[in-house]
Amino acid sequence: MALKLGPNKLGELQVNLELAEPKTMPAIDRYTGVLFDALKLGDLTKQQLARAKESVFIQSSLFGLISALDEIPNYRLSAGAKLPGMNLRSIWASAHEGVWEHFRGELIVDLRSKSYSLLAPIPSWIESYEVAIVSEGSGGIRKALNHFNKQSKGNFIRAALTIAPKPIELGDLKKVAKLAGLKLEIKGKTLLLITQV
Repeated sequence: MALKLGPNKLGELQVNLELAEPKTMPAIDRYTGVLFDALKLGDLTKQQLARAKESVFIQSSLFGLISALDEIPNYRLSAGAKLPGMNLRSIWASAHEGVWEHFRGELIVDLRSKSYSLLAPIPSWIESYEVAIVSEGSGGIRKALNHFNKQSKGNFIRAALTIAPKPIELGDLKKVAKLAGLKLEIKGKTLLLITQV
């Protein structure tokens, strides 16, 4: 099926049927999982929420790039969904051309997974860095497990929300990583966040 729902999840079709009269909540509360659990651990202060509204954006396959506090309904549509007669990558790539203008002159730390970053590639004229989460152990550096990948990203975002409310610069990121219990190395256009698992 287009939405990639197995037989045991066909009841989730009702979620999309309710989009005509949606009940909304902030995206940061709507989305769940390891990353969002780590981000919201102990709940965010009013100051952190205000900062999240201005500086944390989420790539939605249904709504495009949205602020963490944008009100959205519940829905089911993944980045890899194949819809008849539609190509999500093509649709969102062109739709975001104007969106990126709002980020001109700012630094973007891109924590999106590959499938979601492909929906709206960041133009080369924006200063941006992709993030790779790796673990450091006696066997050398290797990619972290999926759980620790998402958890580390959530911790990193939360730490970024605790620093002074100003645009983050590249020099701030080592401080953010340290607050998150991580080490940071910059390798070209990649931020290597190093955790121990």
